[in-house]
Amino acid sequence: MLAINRRCKVKPDLRDKFLTAIKEHQQSTRRNEDNLQFIIGQDVDDENTFYIHEEFTNLSAFQNHRVTSHSAKFDEFMKVHDPLEEAQDMCFYHPREEDTVTMTTKRPISKNSFGLNVNLYPKESVRDEFLQVISNNKKGTDADEKLALQYTYGESVGVEGMTEGSPNTFHFHEQYIGKNHGKEGFDAHATMPHFAAWEDFVGTDPFFKDPEVYFFKILE
Repeated sequence: MLAINRRCKVKPDLRDKFLTAIKEHQQSTRRNEDNLQFIIGQDVDDENTFYIHEEFTNLSAFQNHRVTSHSAKFDEFMKVHDPLEEAQDMCFYHPREEDTVTMTTKRPISKNSFGLNVNLYPKESVRDEFLQVISNNKKGTDADEKLALQYTYGESVGVEGMTEGSPNTFHFHEQYIGKNHGKEGFDAHATMPHFAAWEDFVGTDPFFKDPEVYFFKILE
């Protein structure tokens, strides 16, 4: 399995054109049986910043996706219209601790849910402890939280011609449902014992770089 998180800060006057193009690209991509997920979210504070999360069955499936006609069409749109204010952030990772069903089944799009993408940078000296705490957090979220739709995480990997992987850099994508565009689910997550254990770990100064957390509302 290969997961991708992207952050796109769009020029305000090209917002509508970008949304039209990325939605069309999403719809075409999801027709591919090897695409497991493609969601588009809007930042909770900035209507011109968007987050994309994609999942493919493996790296080869993503590489095949990159040479499709709809990918070429979207790339041409990006080249011609230059809709971004700055270079997009793009992160690749292999999700950990996912079962066979998750790794082979296309996820539905849950509009009006609450999402977050996260980048974490644990020090090498606490890597094993970090992974144990995260594993417990994922297991608790998946098993005990009725308002949690997804808790996906993995370590950064490189993709030839696009980006290099970074050791001890971990990427996350989470989704929650409930009132207030799903924020209820995330707030409930933050009250759970497994999240409290995570907060205790964060209090030990475990990172070599500050965490980056992005909250968004899923549109499509």
